[in-house]
Amino acid sequence: MNSRLLAVIFCLMLTAMPATPATIIYSDIQDIPIPLDAEGAYLQIDTGATTAAFPANWATAPWINPFFAGVYIGNSPLLRPVVTGPDQILNLGLGTHINSASNFVAGESGSSTHVGTGPGQFAMNVPGYLGVAFRTSAGGPEYYGWIQVQISNTGPGKIISWAHETVSGQPIQVGTVPEPGTALLCLVGSGLALLQRRRA
Repeated sequence: MNSRLLAVIFCLMLTAMPATPATIIYSDIQDIPIPLDAEGAYLQIDTGATTAAFPANWATAPWINPFFAGVYIGNSPLLRPVVTGPDQILNLGLGTHINSASNFVAGESGSSTHVGTGPGQFAMNVPGYLGVAFRTSAGGPEYYGWIQVQISNTGPGKIISWAHETVSGQPIQVGTVPEPGTALLCLVGSGLALLQRRRA
């Protein structure tokens, strides 16, 4: 069977598969530095907006603010991290479900006990994940997401990546990213078949 025919069969098989809704927004465009200072970095999870200064819409948009390189983390009223106790942000393992049963901080808050060697704490200079629930406006629908950060106490930390559901109330798993589309998989399959043909 020639490679072109294999590529066509591969594409037909993919298009016959049931479509998976692409409801997750994911960003890993660049590492956002978290300066080792009292201002830190601000991320608005729904838009991907970032700033190094206190945002004017802090109270009306879902912001997270890691500062002092992430050793401290603040959150606006519309973004609530998963916590243990009243406010200690949890370092969640890959695959952890974030949903309505998760324990979120009650409102605007700050965490300073999330770094250490205990269960659910972030280790210095090791990437970890925090889970969040957020609303894009007061009283609006709630969405779930995760943010990957690396905390430091010797230099800048960083926000590495983040993702969130676009369907209200839809759970998300830590580390989940959108599945590649059928067209992309078809293109990859065709490219591999072409490469195999050239090598033959």
